[in-house]
Amino acid sequence: MKELGGSIPHMVRNGEGPGYKRLYYSRREQALIKDKTIAPGYGVLRAGTIMAQNISAAGNTGLMVPYVPVFGNVVFGSDSAVGSAPMLANGATGFLYVSNADALKFVVGDDVYYQNTAGDGLVDCGTITAITEGPLYATIACGAYTATNATVAKGGYVFVKAGAAPFSVAKYILDKDVDTGTGANAQGALAPVVLSNCILYKASLINATAEALTALGGIEDGPHIIFK
Repeated sequence: MKELGGSIPHMVRNGEGPGYKRLYYSRREQALIKDKTIAPGYGVLRAGTIMAQNISAAGNTGLMVPYVPVFGNVVFGSDSAVGSAPMLANGATGFLYVSNADALKFVVGDDVYYQNTAGDGLVDCGTITAITEGPLYATIACGAYTATNATVAKGGYVFVKAGAAPFSVAKYILDKDVDTGTGANAQGALAPVVLSNCILYKASLINATAEALTALGGIEDGPHIIFK
């Protein structure tokens, strides 16, 4: 049997799994792609998810987290909420209350912010000093903050500091589906992210807000986004 020579790569294409969506309009092999470590606790993240980077002074600093569309643009139960932790009880000065599962998105040393779906403004909650699981929800001990609008009725949610103001800034695009885990066994994941040199389908991107596309340098062209 004659073997192929030269630099032709061997490619094996398998059938795509359920929920497959086409991300690339251009050829994937032309894109600049790099592996990055994603923080644990965010469950299954789909290809095309806009990612940010934890820039806390300690904790999970440097790890990738899902980008959070701030200023009241988070809708619980939708893709927009994947990077945040909804509050299950009204906040109190120095304490935040989220589900035990969502508490795994954070570690001691992370800097966190509070916002609500009413868009009342971002609030700096300081650095996490302790996370304690409870029978109903987890208690996150943090710095003192103004808790006036940190209420369940206003759709309060918590997210980690991942950029300069507004504290969640788009930096990469997830190239493949990845499972970061949930609950006590969440381990995070190593996954490829897109840097540039590609054309992607806008409909396949998750949380591609105008702010995110500006931060990423994306240029809209009909149904496509060009990343140079």
